[in-house]
Amino acid sequence: MSHVEVKLQVMIASRKRYVLLDRDGIINRRVPGGYVTSWSQFEFLPRALEALCLLAENGYTGLVLSNQACVGEGLITSEGLDVITHRFLLEVALSGGNIAQVYYCRHSAQDLCGCRKPKPGLLRRAHLEHGFTPETTYFVGDAPGDLRAAGDAGCPMILVRRTAFLEVRCAHEEAPAIASNLYEAAQLILAAQPCRGAAAALVLQ
Repeated sequence: MSHVEVKLQVMIASRKRYVLLDRDGIINRRVPGGYVTSWSQFEFLPRALEALCLLAENGYTGLVLSNQACVGEGLITSEGLDVITHRFLLEVALSGGNIAQVYYCRHSAQDLCGCRKPKPGLLRRAHLEHGFTPETTYFVGDAPGDLRAAGDAGCPMILVRRTAFLEVRCAHEEAPAIASNLYEAAQLILAAQPCRGAAAALVLQ
């Protein structure tokens, strides 16, 4: 391997890393048949804060991409949603996590917008503003729409299913990867990350 190739590997390994995250069902509990419309309804899922801290400790910045039709349907104002968002971001930061930005589609399904998942508008906007490499940036979600949006944007997907530990997957089975919760998804992401130390050592030789 040439010196230039090694330098290129180090540059790639040291680039800022991102992980894309759905919100409801991944970071916090869903409200059965409804939406989170007040801070009192916002409940972090078990080990979610721990997972965000683990990702941050390993150099990952989170970007949240979430459909919040509760605004478009008139169940909460846009300002009310922002209040909930600021509170949950504060809790994440106090726990050692790092979420740089939250992208919401606030439209109802009837609006036929381009940002509501399964359309990839939110992911493409995040890509444009943060410049991550889609092919190495995981999207963690729990719905078929997340899977479609990730595929259209060129991002690998980790699908969260609570019963993932009961599923038997063949060695040759294709993506998406399956995790029981965000913490397990974080472990999968870290296991797949390129090794910075090995590349850096080669440069010093």
